Order: sequence, then C-alpha cells, then structure tokens
Amino acid sequence: MSATVVVFGLAFGFGAPAFAEDLSDNATCLDCHEDADRAPPSNPDRPQVHNPAGGFFVEDHADFSCIDCHTYIENLEHEDSAPGNQVDCLECHDEVPSK
Repeated sequence: MSATVVVFGLAFGFGAPAFAEDLSDNATCLDCHEDADRAPPSNPDRPQVHNPAGGFFVEDHADFSCIDCHTYIENLEHEDSAPGNQVDCLECHDEVPSK
C-alpha cells in the first residue's frame, strides 16, 4: 500500500470511529433517552431521583452525569432496559436512601 493511500485514509477518517462516545455528557444519553419513562421506583421505600419533566428531584444529584449512577453502562450501544442492572446507591451512600 502506498503512502498516498494511507495519508488519504487518515485524512478522511477511515478506520476511525464514526463518533466519539462521551458517556459522561448527559446530552449523549438523552439523545436516546429523553422521552424515557422516569416513573417512581418500583420499591416504594426508595426516593424518586429523576424528575419526569427532566432533571432531578434530589438536588444533590444535579451535577452528576448519567453514568455516575448508571455505572453498568459502558458503551453507547446497550439494551434499552439494561436488564438485570440497577443503580447501586451504596457506591456513594453509606445506606440505601429511603423516603
């Protein structure tokens, strides 16, 4: 392969990812999940963190990125419901928060 082909390939992005995966940017997550159901948790003892209108009911979480809590999401391409995975509040809290 000639050097010219390699240079053109690099210049036009061949071999590079089509997009950058910045999962720490909430806008990246909300591109797909903006209309997601943010209903109260199935466990009535747990506080509702997400505000259905957007943002958080719990203001302490306002500066978090989605993956700060949803640590099981590692790639942009993932199943909608991320089956079997739930937020583990004990990664930050000493006790599971309750109402």
